[in-house]
Amino acid sequence: MLSFMPTVLGKADSRPIEDFTATNDYVAAWVDPKTNLIINPHGFWIFPGLEAIADCEHHGSVLERDLKDGRIMYRINLHVKGAWMLVADYGVALIFEGEMDYSVTAVVIVEGELGGPIPNLVDVWFFGAGEAPYSHITGSGTGTFIIDALGFTAGDPAKVKVNQVGIIKPEGHPFYPGMWPVELVFIH
Repeated sequence: MLSFMPTVLGKADSRPIEDFTATNDYVAAWVDPKTNLIINPHGFWIFPGLEAIADCEHHGSVLERDLKDGRIMYRINLHVKGAWMLVADYGVALIFEGEMDYSVTAVVIVEGELGGPIPNLVDVWFFGAGEAPYSHITGSGTGTFIIDALGFTAGDPAKVKVNQVGIIKPEGHPFYPGMWPVELVFIH
């Protein structure tokens, strides 16, 4: 039975994280629907192209598996250190700027062949370019308030944490389609 399993699942290969960063400059902005806070690592949402994952200290790996039906499954493990980040009150104003470290573990399934370009996570998560059965994003950082907000005064230092867990586009999500069922952006 053990010798049969690899044949059924297909070949799996480990690829360098640089294969991922070649097609992914960033991994998204993360929103907490309860606090209305959005965290932007690399500032991409507001200043696209200013900083990318590849510009920061990063490491990780990608496991690529042939599902034997014309689809490839990727398991991405990414760790980024020293990413510039902004926090905004969603749709209102930038409130916080600093630096963060974060980790992403994601599984995505797309049509393709082994060795092809690794898909862009934002395209899979938000634009239906494949399936996203699992993701977990966690990070923490420090920074300074830009304006008076959340009981802090402009110039006050603080810490920020982000934690998101879940299946992308869960059915019946109370916020809106495309978001994670567990999302937390916390400043303290």
